[in-house]
Amino acid sequence: MKLSFRQVCMFWGVMDIIYLAAYVWKSIAEARIPLIDDIFSFNQLYTEQGGGYWLILIFILSMITTISLAFSAVLLLIAWDKVGYLVAAQTPLRLLLVVPSLSFLPWILKGINPGGIGLTLVLLLTSETLKVWSLILSKKRNK
Repeated sequence: MKLSFRQVCMFWGVMDIIYLAAYVWKSIAEARIPLIDDIFSFNQLYTEQGGGYWLILIFILSMITTISLAFSAVLLLIAWDKVGYLVAAQTPLRLLLVVPSLSFLPWILKGINPGGIGLTLVLLLTSETLKVWSLILSKKRNK
C-alpha cells in the first residue's frame, strides 16, 4: 500500500496533536497553565539547584520543542511542501528530550513496564527513523 505525502503528513500531524493534547490535559489535570506554569516551575527548580547553564539549556530546548510541535502539527496537517525541514530540525530535540513522534509509545511503555531503558531507546530511535523515512519516501513518490 502506497501512501501519499498528504496521508503521511496527516498521520504525523495527528501524532503531534495527540502529544500536545496529552500535554495540555496533564497540565490542566494538575491545575497548571501549560507553558506558563512550566516557566514558574523552572524558575523555582533553577533557584533550588543553584543554577547551571545545562539546566537553562535543557529548559530552553524543551520549550522550543513543545512550541515547535504546535507549528509542525499545523504544517503537517496542511501537508506543507517544506515541512520536512522542520521535522529534520525537531528530530535531534526529540531524541535528546525523549519525545517520540509516535505519541502513544509512552503509554504503551508505561503499560508493559519494560524495566530498562534499552527498549525505550530502541522504540524512540525507531519512531524518529520511521517519521523521517516515511516523509522522505512519500515526498519522492509525489514528484
